[in-house]
Amino acid sequence: MKEELKQTIIANTENFDELERLYRADKDGFRSAIKELHEEDAANKTAGIWYSRLFYKEQKEKSKNVDLLKDIGIMVLLAFIAWIPIRYWNNHDSDFVLMIGFTVFSFMISLYFFLKKGFPLKALAVSAVFHLCAFFYLWFLDTKVKFSQSTNNAYFFMIILFWFAAYLCYSGRNFKEKSSLAGFIKICGELIVWYTIFFLGFLAVSFIILSLFDAIGIKVWDEWVDNLLPYACCILPYASIYFIEKTKYQFTAILANIFLPVFLAGLAVFAVMSLFSETKPYSDRDTFILFNVLLVFVICFLTYSSLGSTENRFINICSLALAVITVLLDLYTFSATIYRISSFGITPNKLTLLVTNITMLGNLVFILFRCFKEKSFKVPAEKIVVYLPAYAVLAFVVVFIFPFAFKFQ
Repeated sequence: MKEELKQTIIANTENFDELERLYRADKDGFRSAIKELHEEDAANKTAGIWYSRLFYKEQKEKSKNVDLLKDIGIMVLLAFIAWIPIRYWNNHDSDFVLMIGFTVFSFMISLYFFLKKGFPLKALAVSAVFHLCAFFYLWFLDTKVKFSQSTNNAYFFMIILFWFAAYLCYSGRNFKEKSSLAGFIKICGELIVWYTIFFLGFLAVSFIILSLFDAIGIKVWDEWVDNLLPYACCILPYASIYFIEKTKYQFTAILANIFLPVFLAGLAVFAVMSLFSETKPYSDRDTFILFNVLLVFVICFLTYSSLGSTENRFINICSLALAVITVLLDLYTFSATIYRISSFGITPNKLTLLVTNITMLGNLVFILFRCFKEKSFKVPAEKIVVYLPAYAVLAFVVVFIFPFAFKFQ
């Protein structure tokens, strides 16, 4: 029967109506016959066309499975490489080893973006050179002085430079495009959300499994803390990015818009109450630091709120009000910084906070300026991210200039 059907198909190669009739009359038999004809004679165009039509989904699914296995392999390998210095740091309490872990992890993220995006090797080469220079520079700082304000600030702000290095591999040739930078910021926000969700899920599952082992008298807690937990911290960012790219969820902008009015109300109350509080940033160091952390949160809120597609005028007005209040708080914090410098002398920490305040104040004023230019007070993310390279300049100054200017104090 099958051979007869095959011969009928061959005889009607140019009769498309008859082939369609044969297919509808016996779909399973026709599929089997076409498959055999295609395997026997790959040059038969009619059999090839029908084969692609009938088995396209299977080919696509097979391709998806291969791509998934390849992606998992890449994630497992890159996470293992990033895990090695973190595992070492677990046994050697050192800021230097921790920063080397950040350096390796940052380059692995850059390599992941390069492998996934397929951008030119030049972007990866630039990132590799930068991370290599960062490694030797961090090693130099560690050998020069173990603990100081300028070197600790350099360690912290180096992470910002790593972020821009990862963006270079993410964007490739498009690193100058504002839409590319906005897209990268969106992925970073989603990464934080999904990493937190996955990590909490990992902790919950681990707690159950560890409890089961503990119930039968097998102690695996130390092994879990030393090996599995650090490795999970390394692989979850890759898993989160992969999940984000496949699902296209946009939780960050939604959460920012939901909590924006709440944060605005809380900030307004805080601003009023701080005027009557005896504890002020002029004299209290912890309050001074709290004000600076608050400014960072507000800028993140405003940036991620702009990534959303909402045209809600209430949310847009809240964003404008939040920017206005924060500018006033930034000026207040800026005056406190000047006061502390004039009263207690200049130190690496105070100067770093001063230039950071100036940079953030410029960012907030820039956002306000863009808000007033838009009739709806809704500023597109592509216009807000224009200012972000200023933070790369700030990080460069703190990392490479301040330690030498203060003689590594």
